[in-house]
Amino acid sequence: MKGAAAALVVLIAASSSAAQTVKEKLDLTREAVENQRRVLVAGSLRLSDAEADAFWPLYDAYEKERRPLDGRANQLLADFLAASGSLTDAKAKAMLDEALGIDEGRAKLRRSWYERLAKAIPPRQLARFYQIENKLDSVVRADIAKQVPLAP
Repeated sequence: MKGAAAALVVLIAASSSAAQTVKEKLDLTREAVENQRRVLVAGSLRLSDAEADAFWPLYDAYEKERRPLDGRANQLLADFLAASGSLTDAKAKAMLDEALGIDEGRAKLRRSWYERLAKAIPPRQLARFYQIENKLDSVVRADIAKQVPLAP
């Protein structure tokens, strides 16, 4: 994972420097991670052929459910960037509620997939998978944190 994560960071840095706006940079960061997520997971999990046959269809279904959460997060960031100069208390509250809902949705998703994934791969591999997911999400969140200004 170390080499793959380093490659992802380089890819993100390269794509971020080419963008003009913060929103474009955020979109590029998420897109870079999305394009590489499966490759990074595959390179970081040591699955037997039988485990891989059981895991990858589940992974694809999991990703299909996970992506809308990223879409919500992207929209929230775009809304924040658009409103940051004129952010009202009411809008800030609504944005906080949405951010917490996204976080809760991610936790709920991971919990809901736990048993299904546990039937496909052993517990240590499942723990590794969730660590990989956390690391990939952390890369995106760190890049976002660098680019998004604090609320006024």
